[in-house]
Amino acid sequence: MTHYFKNSENLPHNRKEIAFRFLGVNYTFNVDDGVFSKSKPDDGSLLLVENILKQKIHGKVLDLGSGYGLISLLLKHQQADLQVTAYEVNDRAVECALRTAQRMKLDVNFRNQDVLLGIEGQYDVVVTNPPIRAGKQVVYTFFDLASKHLVKDGCLFAVIRRQQGAASAFKALQQRFETVERIDLHKGFEIIKAYKPLTLD
Repeated sequence: MTHYFKNSENLPHNRKEIAFRFLGVNYTFNVDDGVFSKSKPDDGSLLLVENILKQKIHGKVLDLGSGYGLISLLLKHQQADLQVTAYEVNDRAVECALRTAQRMKLDVNFRNQDVLLGIEGQYDVVVTNPPIRAGKQVVYTFFDLASKHLVKDGCLFAVIRRQQGAASAFKALQQRFETVERIDLHKGFEIIKAYKPLTLD
């Protein structure tokens, strides 16, 4: 069995494109077997992007666990002034993201690296659709990294299904941020905004 949050060197490639319409724009993204949501864009990720754009964000954006670049590239295309850096451990997902970015002529800094090994820089915004199937320890490490790498007034946006632990994730975020809010709920997906990071021991 293959997992999208790991590399699958022995899995045959099945490179293809998926087309969809989002916020009145037609998009085409490169995908492959062994990546998350290869058949169609993930509804939770689209809902996350839609909510983030309503928040009038600016500056440097960090996408943790960026997959084939859906969130990063949509944000950059919709708001060109953003400086987006994206970390993803899955080699072929990053390859897909780079192909799509090149075709769309978008400048996103995709990093093929396990975030658990550390990330660089400080950011105004952190976004994530965390790899729930990797386990709570990994997901909560994403939250730790977000609190550590956000600027003082920065904020985290995350999407999690209610049936996949949104309530416990909310409590975990409250241990890491002064303010945590549910800003949207749609089709079982919760969009959570957290800001004012607390100091971690």
